[in-house]
Amino acid sequence: MKIAVLQMDGKMPNLALMKIAAYYISKGHEVVRYADGDVDKVFASVIFQQHLSRSLGVLKFFTVPCEIGGSGYDLNKSLPNDVEHIMPAYGLWNIDYSMGFTSRGCIRNCEFCIVPKKEGGIKSTASLDEFIYPSHKKVILLDNNLLASPDGENVLLDLVDRSIKVNFNQGLDIRLVNEENAGLLSGIKYTNRHFTNKQLYFAFDDLKYEKQVRNGIETLLGAGIKPAHLMFYVLVGFNSTFKDDLKRYKILWEEYGVYPFVMIYNNRKDDERIRAFARWVNRRIHKSCSWEDYNRNPDFVNEVEI
Repeated sequence: MKIAVLQMDGKMPNLALMKIAAYYISKGHEVVRYADGDVDKVFASVIFQQHLSRSLGVLKFFTVPCEIGGSGYDLNKSLPNDVEHIMPAYGLWNIDYSMGFTSRGCIRNCEFCIVPKKEGGIKSTASLDEFIYPSHKKVILLDNNLLASPDGENVLLDLVDRSIKVNFNQGLDIRLVNEENAGLLSGIKYTNRHFTNKQLYFAFDDLKYEKQVRNGIETLLGAGIKPAHLMFYVLVGFNSTFKDDLKRYKILWEEYGVYPFVMIYNNRKDDERIRAFARWVNRRIHKSCSWEDYNRNPDFVNEVEI
């Protein structure tokens, strides 16, 4: 049987499809990443709901059975246990790094996040050995809240011992940073998504967490982690005022020298000010030009004082 695995959206290789591919390859079937008139079955993944309609429009032209999954299609759909716990077919994607989850779920219940609905509370699900290919020297961890995981400390210790490059792709919870895990993080070869620069990702989603964010940053810096290695996602356009958005930026960049990255809730296009703010911050224009100078609309300038 010839199986097609189709990634309908997302820039990063799709982990679920890599596991499905590995499962069918282990059963002696041919697996391809394209679909032509020769395939017997199609597996497709849709990560983002805004791409669902277009994806379904493409898939309706296939005359063979199509099975669709992904958070953009069905939050409750999951892989069978024997597929979930198989070494992904990295070779089919021609990548030299591993990917996987050591835990699922989260202790938080953020209104803007689908993780609690999709995965529930935090729980350990796999060891690193389950998905790190023996010859790989790089790994992308997809845990949604590793520092809250029951086995999180052991995972960090294992990563220190393995001395491999690690991208904490979904970020770490700054509110859970303490001297112990900060010390472990400082001994890990943490890196950005492309494995080119040292980077740890966190979030500062609400000004009410200011004290915890400050404590977390200061603990990380105290462990020897450089400010330039820290990036914080700053959610805007959800439940914050622009005054709050600007203050979070100033705390991160002007006080601590850590990098902010503005994330616009649902990619809103109805507020030009926050879109301009995102451009100013994310393109690093803020390093050479003040917000007041960049944003010349006088109605906005009058509202940026803190």
